[in-house]
Amino acid sequence: MTKLKNWIWIGLVLVLSIGVSTILFKSAFFDISKFEELAPDFHYNAISMSAIIGGFLFTGISILISVIDKERIERLWNNSYLDSLYRPAFVGMIANIITIIVAFSLVFLDIPSKAEDIFVEIEIAALIIGVVFFAWCIKYLLFIISKLKTEK
Repeated sequence: MTKLKNWIWIGLVLVLSIGVSTILFKSAFFDISKFEELAPDFHYNAISMSAIIGGFLFTGISILISVIDKERIERLWNNSYLDSLYRPAFVGMIANIITIIVAFSLVFLDIPSKAEDIFVEIEIAALIIGVVFFAWCIKYLLFIISKLKTEK
């Protein structure tokens, strides 16, 4: 049941992140031409931010692997409670990789204007998804650290 619950939460958060991104793109507050004015600096910043967040997510997974021998953490792992950390971390890493690929494409390829607008929206949506899943992983890493701290 815990595995199914984790997948449902991941799917729900992913759909909500995409929904928020879509609403943002349709709102009067969002003007894609502002991002085009910032190019290529915006894309370089997106690459840097995604690489840093992806690195932190990878580090979080490494921390999890390094403490798996602790009795409490092993019990959480065996009962699928840590799926709430490593699966969202992988989703976040994938979103960050998408951001990096799209940003590099926008910087180095000659993309038609209409397609460029779509690429920028994909870049921003993937960036939002990456940040949301990064926040999720931070929450669960703090939970794991608190469990390690109370271990006797």
